[in-house]
Amino acid sequence: MKQLLLLAGCVVVLTGFLGCQNDKKVNGTKTDGDKQFPEFLVGVWTSDQFNWVFKFERDGSISKFQHTMGMKMNVAEGGLYEEGTEDSSGVYVLGPCEADYDPQTRQLKVMIILEHFRMELPMGVVEGSSKDYFSGPVSEDGKFWRAKWLNYGTIEGADPPDPNLIEANPVPLIFTPLEIPKAEAR
Repeated sequence: MKQLLLLAGCVVVLTGFLGCQNDKKVNGTKTDGDKQFPEFLVGVWTSDQFNWVFKFERDGSISKFQHTMGMKMNVAEGGLYEEGTEDSSGVYVLGPCEADYDPQTRQLKVMIILEHFRMELPMGVVEGSSKDYFSGPVSEDGKFWRAKWLNYGTIEGADPPDPNLIEANPVPLIFTPLEIPKAEAR
C-alpha cells in the first residue's frame, strides 16, 4: 500500500507540472485576455443526471470539474489520488480539457480526457481511460445548456468501445448554472 501511495504521489506531482493541456479556446481561437467567455457562462454548471459539474472561468478555461465517476478535480493539479473506504483508492491522470463557445450559433463544446485511471476496489482493480465530449446549444436566456454527451471509455482487458454505436446514441443532458450566494463565492 505504501508503494501505491508513493507511486500515486509521484503521478500527481508529475501531472501537476504538466497540468491539463488546456488551450483556453473561445470560438476556436486561443484567448488572449481581450476575448472572454460570455458572462452568462462563467461559473458552475451542473447536469441533470450523471453528476457532471464544470466550473468555467472568464477566459473560457475549465478550472474544476466533477466527473461522472465521482471524483472532483482541480484542473491545475493535472491529476488526483483518492483514498476511499474499505481498502479502495483511485489514481486519475488528466489529459486535455477544453471549452469552446461559438456566439454565432450559441454552441458550447466541452472535452474532458482522462489519460489514465486506476481504481483499486475490494473486488479488484479497474484501469482504463476516458474521453468525454459534450456539445449543444445554450438557451437564448442563458439559463440552460442542452448538450449531447459522447463517452469513449475504455477498460483494460475489455473490448474497445464501438464509436459508431456511441455516436448513434449520444446521451442528452441539460446543464444549468448553479446559483452561488455572493458571500460564498469569495
